[in-house]
Amino acid sequence: MGEPVMTAPQPLPSPRPLRRMVWMAVACTVIVVIALIPNPMVNPGTPSPRMVLGDMVVNTPFQVQGEEILLPVQLVQNHLDPDLFWEPKTGRLTATTAEKVLTMRTDTLTAYLNERPVELDIPLIQTDAPEGGALVPLSPLVQLLGLTISRPDDQTLVVDLPGTNLITGRVLSKTLLRPVPNQRVRGIGRLAMGEDVAIFGEERGFFRVRTARGEIGYIPKGKAELSGIRSVPLPPNPPPTPWKPVGNKISLVWEHVGKKNPDMVKIGEIPGINVVSPTWFHLADAQGRLTNNADENYMLWARSNGYQVWGLVTNSFDPDLTQKVLRDPTARDNVIRQLLVLARLYGLDGINVDFENMYLADRDYFVQFLRELTPLAREQGLTVSVDVTVKSQSANWSLVYDRKRIAEAVDYVALMTYDEHWASSPQPGPVASLPWVERGLQGVLAEIPADKLLLGIPFYTRLWQETRQEDGSVKVSSRVLSMPAASRLLMEKGITPVLDQRNWLNYATYQEGNTTFKIWLEDEFSLLQRLEMARKYNLAGIAIWRRGFEHPGTWHLIKENLDRYPQQKPLLAGPEGS
Repeated sequence: MGEPVMTAPQPLPSPRPLRRMVWMAVACTVIVVIALIPNPMVNPGTPSPRMVLGDMVVNTPFQVQGEEILLPVQLVQNHLDPDLFWEPKTGRLTATTAEKVLTMRTDTLTAYLNERPVELDIPLIQTDAPEGGALVPLSPLVQLLGLTISRPDDQTLVVDLPGTNLITGRVLSKTLLRPVPNQRVRGIGRLAMGEDVAIFGEERGFFRVRTARGEIGYIPKGKAELSGIRSVPLPPNPPPTPWKPVGNKISLVWEHVGKKNPDMVKIGEIPGINVVSPTWFHLADAQGRLTNNADENYMLWARSNGYQVWGLVTNSFDPDLTQKVLRDPTARDNVIRQLLVLARLYGLDGINVDFENMYLADRDYFVQFLRELTPLAREQGLTVSVDVTVKSQSANWSLVYDRKRIAEAVDYVALMTYDEHWASSPQPGPVASLPWVERGLQGVLAEIPADKLLLGIPFYTRLWQETRQEDGSVKVSSRVLSMPAASRLLMEKGITPVLDQRNWLNYATYQEGNTTFKIWLEDEFSLLQRLEMARKYNLAGIAIWRRGFEHPGTWHLIKENLDRYPQQKPLLAGPEGS
C-alpha cells in the first residue's frame, strides 16, 4: 500500500460572517412574526357591495346602473317590505301601503301608482334565479315606503326605515372602531375627533355605533358624547280613518238579493241599523268579470233613511274560479276596477268582501287582492270590510284566512260566528251556542283588533229531525227556520221552550211517530246575549245575517241595547258558561 496523503488544515470561518448570517435569520423570523401579528390599525375590508340597514349589515349584493340602485327582490322582501308581492310567471311586482298601490312589470319603464303612470329610469329586471328572481329599482320604493337612504361610497348603501329614532353622538377624541366590545381586538376603522355617529346601544362599556361611512362597530363610552335624537319621518299622507257611526257602534245587516231586489219602500225604516250590505256582486268568470244586481231604487231607500250601503261581492263560493282570478294579476285588477266603477255609479259607501270556500294554497293571494283593493277604495272614500269564519281546522273554510294580515289590510272584519252545526251536520245542535261564539271570538281577538271586529249574529235557526230507521240507525236532517217561523211552529205544537244551560239558548223538543224534533232558538233572549258580548269585548259592532229572518220587534231591541254600557255581571251562566 502507498503512503497516506497528507492535506493542509483548512482555516476556520471568520466569526463576523457567521454572526451576520445568524442576525439575518433572526431578522427574517421577526419580520415574519410581525407580519402575522394583527395590526390594530389594519382594516381588513368588508364584503362588497353591501347594504347597511340600521345597525345591521346585509351582505346580499346589489347592482348600480347609472344613478339607480337595483336590489334583489328577496332582499327587499326580507328587510324593507315583507308585503312586497312578486309574481314571476307574469313578471309583475306590487308594493302596497295603506293608501298606495305601486305596480311594476319587467322590461317596461312605465310603472303605475294608484293606476296612474309613473316613468322609471331603469325597469324591473327578471333574473334567472332558481325560484324566479328579480332586480327591483329602489327609487320608486323610497318615497312609497318612506325610506331614508345614503351612499357613502360605491360599495355601501345605508338605509333607515320610517319611524326609526336614531340616537346621535359625537366622537370626543380619535379612536378605533372595533368589531366587538373589546380593546384587545384589532380595529376595523379609525374615527376622528368631532366625527358624528349614530348610537344603537351600550354593551360592556362600549357604544355600538354606525359611522357616516356605514361602518358598524364599537367605541369606548368615554370616547363619545350623546348629541340628540334624529327621527326618520313616516311617509306623508297617513291612512284615512275608517268610517265610524258618531257615538255608536256599527250595526250592519246583510240583504240577501236573488235575481230581483226587494221593494224596500214597503219595508220602511229599520231601527237600530246604520249599514246595509246587499249581496249584489259575484265573480262570473276567470277574467274577473262580475255579475251586477245593484238597484238604484234600493239606493234611494237607503239614502232616504240615512243608511250606509256596503255592496257585497262574493267569489261565487267556487274555489277553482277563485284560484284562477286571484292568481292572475290582470283578473284581480279587473275585479277591483269594476268594484270601483260600480261603487261610483251607484254611490256606494263601502265594499264588503265575502270570499268563502277557497283553496288553502290561495291564502296569500287573497290577502294580496285585499291589499290592492283597499288603498284604491279608500282613495274613493269607500270603507272596505271582509267576512271571515271562526278558527277551525277546515282548510277551505277557515285556515285559508290569514286573519291578522287581513285585518291589517282592511277597515273592518265581520266574524261569521255561525254555523257551529251546519245543515248536514251528523249531530243536531245550535247554529251558534253562546259558549262556542265566545270561544271563537276570543280566538280571533288575538289577531284582529276589537275596534275592527264585527260580531256575526244569525237570525235563523234549524229544526232538526232524528228519524229511527228499520235497521235501528238514526237518520239526521234539518231545515232552516226564520225567527217568526220557529215561534209559529212551537205555538202550533203547544210547546214552551226551556233554557239549555249548556248552550245558553232556549231549546225545545217534541216527538212525532218515530221522529224526534229538536230546535235551539234564535230569539230575543239569544239576541240580548250576543249584543252584550259585543259590548263586553268593546267590538266595533255587529253584522247580522240576514234581514227578513227577524221578529218584528227585533230592530227596536238592537236600537235600545247595542250602545248601552256593558253589564258588570258575567255574560254567561250555568255549568258551561264563562
